Amino acid sequence: MSHAERRNLRRKLKGSIDVAQEVLNPRNQVRKLVALKKSQAKNAANETIQVVKKKAPLIGIVGAATLLVAARRPISRWISNLRKSKTNAPVGD
Repeated sequence: MSHAERRNLRRKLKGSIDVAQEVLNPRNQVRKLVALKKSQAKNAANETIQVVKKKAPLIGIVGAATLLVAARRPISRWISNLRKSKTNAPVGD
């Protein structure tokens, strides 16, 4: 093997080692992980938004039903109070 070939192989090896060190550097690994997780979170958020947009009427109906179930006692009392006030009203002319 000639001296030039050995020099060329050493240069390639050094380049490969530098690339490996750069890739395996913990700081760079953390950066890559953070970028990956950010991307996954954005994709999940976008998918959720699309599902909500497609199912908006159903979500609205479920929300309204839940609200009515949760507020049934106050609504019932309010109606009851209205009925009592009408029956207890003084008789007019």
